[in-house]
Amino acid sequence: MTIKTQDSSYEWKVVTLLTLGFGLVGLDRWIIAPLFPAMMKDLHLNYQDLGNIVGALGLSWGIFAVLAGGLSDRIGRRRVLIPSIIGFSLLSGLSGFATGLASLLLIRGIMGVMEGSFCPTSFATVNDASKPSRRGFNLGLQQSTFPLFGLALGPILATQLLQVTNWRWIFVLVAVPGLILSVLL
Repeated sequence: MTIKTQDSSYEWKVVTLLTLGFGLVGLDRWIIAPLFPAMMKDLHLNYQDLGNIVGALGLSWGIFAVLAGGLSDRIGRRRVLIPSIIGFSLLSGLSGFATGLASLLLIRGIMGVMEGSFCPTSFATVNDASKPSRRGFNLGLQQSTFPLFGLALGPILATQLLQVTNWRWIFVLVAVPGLILSVLL
């Protein structure tokens, strides 16, 4: 993304889109937790399997946050942001097609690569687009959506959707906003 300094309209577009994007990272990452009981039964998983699934995403996220953050400094933010939001959205949806532990580990591990690529790049972009007097506010706003979407709204959304559909379709449904957002970016 080309950063236009001191352009308030551009600043708010960037902040809004990337704030929603980071909220979707939280939703895609944590929607799985309230779905675990249904997934355990359907895929014959145990608690260690669930821990490994969460751990695979966290490990790949941590590694790729460092790598992709530096990559975005060299090749440009847009070249990292757009593929990463498309990637983590598709992989979140693909989680609903998992057939067992191995496929979930693979899907969620690659999803961590995409989320790890999105996060530092989006933070740097918001920082660059923000007026210096609003950087702290804008970054705080952006980072507040991860727990709000993922840890607060995710369980409510998941449990309500489980009453009308199965866990597989919930993953597919939560992928849609990220794909729409990628077009807007």
